[in-house]
Amino acid sequence: MRLLDRYLLRELAAPFLIGTVSVVLMFLANTLIAYAGQMFAKEVPMPAVWQYLLFKIPSTLNLTLPVGMTIAAALAVSRLVRESELSAMRASGISIRRVLAPVFLVGALVAVASFILAERVTPHAEREAFERLRRIFASPEALGVRTNTSFRIGDGQYTVNVGTLREGPRGSIVMDNILVLHKPKRDEDWVLQAASASYEDGLLTLYRPSIWIFSGKRLVEFEVQDEYVVNLRLSREDFFGNPLPEEQTIAELRASIERLRRIGAATQDLEVDYHSRFAVPTACFVFAFFAPVFALWFARGGAFMGVLFSIITVFLYYNIWVISAQILARKGLLPPIVGVWFPNALFVVAALVALWRSE
Repeated sequence: MRLLDRYLLRELAAPFLIGTVSVVLMFLANTLIAYAGQMFAKEVPMPAVWQYLLFKIPSTLNLTLPVGMTIAAALAVSRLVRESELSAMRASGISIRRVLAPVFLVGALVAVASFILAERVTPHAEREAFERLRRIFASPEALGVRTNTSFRIGDGQYTVNVGTLREGPRGSIVMDNILVLHKPKRDEDWVLQAASASYEDGLLTLYRPSIWIFSGKRLVEFEVQDEYVVNLRLSREDFFGNPLPEEQTIAELRASIERLRRIGAATQDLEVDYHSRFAVPTACFVFAFFAPVFALWFARGGAFMGVLFSIITVFLYYNIWVISAQILARKGLLPPIVGVWFPNALFVVAALVALWRSE
């Protein structure tokens, strides 16, 4: 049986590597094409472009490892069926489940590798890639500036809108065109508007602010002060926001979700990204289970059928994924965990039924 396992593993190796690398190169080429016009217009040095593409490889691999697993499983099993090797194995008393066991094992190992890649390598690589992209296009963010920013602080009592904010000396934050809505527990609401403000050592200072005080819809007081100071404990993320989901680890994503829940903000998008960290690597095993079982049915159609079946499988999976996870779950029409895991569950059930009928 060990000889059979080694034989199957050799059959999987070449199509897996070729399929994965080919799709990675296609993704990177599409990325380069998407930015090519702007990059060439700015005469960006090619080393900067190659660095950006290099740091995009880990996130691209997370998407393409399931594709490579599908191609490898489908092609390997298709060849066994076409050349009657599977029939010989079954005539020797070996069940289909035992024949496919090495494929399932490889799928599980690739899933684990994909998870480690997504958790340990991709967040750092995405931060580096995004940093290089910001430098390439010299956006305000590349200069440490954010524009048109809104956030809630102080347990939701303060809503802040800022025209521009940037990092100042000694860890301070400098703001221009700031509007603060203060809704204290008493009936009166405060609206403060200032041309400039700063935050340092737990103090938000508005310079020459105009202050309106309302009771219900009635203006009860208006004044202009030299300074208005609010004592608040804020983090850099309160001003500049959290890193992009792909730049965060699972623990950081979970912390971001909890933070948004505490202030009553929507968390669907981050929850989809959180569950995707587990569901996307698991798709490697799902494809390793699904592809060879169904390849048994179509292998007699010729050598090309394995490739065609792989393309159709990936097309169906990712379209179902987009609909359930990226549309329905992000719009709140499905719970994030349901929308993200539905494609995996659907393909596993289909593979179990097909395997039962094949036996």
